[in-house]
Amino acid sequence: MIGFFTSSNIVWKIVSNSSFFLKTMSLRAIFGTASVMDILLLSSDKKIQSALNEDVVGSDSLLVPMSYWNQLDKFQRKALSRKLPFLLRRYTKYVVSLDRLHWRGGKIKYNWGVGELKKMTIHVNSGVWIVLGALAAAHGVSRCYLFNYLLWLEEMGIGDSIENTMNREVPQFHDIYKMIWTLDLRKNLVYRELYFEPNPLKNKHTNTFPPPDL
Repeated sequence: MIGFFTSSNIVWKIVSNSSFFLKTMSLRAIFGTASVMDILLLSSDKKIQSALNEDVVGSDSLLVPMSYWNQLDKFQRKALSRKLPFLLRRYTKYVVSLDRLHWRGGKIKYNWGVGELKKMTIHVNSGVWIVLGALAAAHGVSRCYLFNYLLWLEEMGIGDSIENTMNREVPQFHDIYKMIWTLDLRKNLVYRELYFEPNPLKNKHTNTFPPPDL
């Protein structure tokens, strides 16, 4: 469930799966009364589940500015098509902690205004593509926008300054990521949230923090 609103005595739940189960039950059947009023029950216990990393490597496409593409030689272009896994390993922790790249919860920001774009085919495991998609969705941007942002971080040398701080002797990814898109019809709000586990800042017990590296 990602949101809800009420109408009379009925609670409507906005669910991520467009198909849901409807069931009408009589109050007489529930309470043994003579009432003919019905209750409409909407099932929200629906989800899509599949393997994060599948056995096959898929083909996907990303867009980069043609002005950037033209600066690369043939070896750099070939390396660029293989760079996404490296960028995610290096920057995922940094990206999840950033202020969001787009301010509108209901819109997606694309690579408009950068001139002509070059379509580039990449071959990556499904898990790589899914992680990129979850991070992009949490920021309200497209996968292509986030990929180009990661390239910019690398070009600016941000990775060199954060590598030892964020990834030294620890896993490069968190165990779990949860991207939640909430539609609050009552308050006329839409917002995106990204949670990750483990998160020491959210832990109830301070003694679970690792000892300081002095």
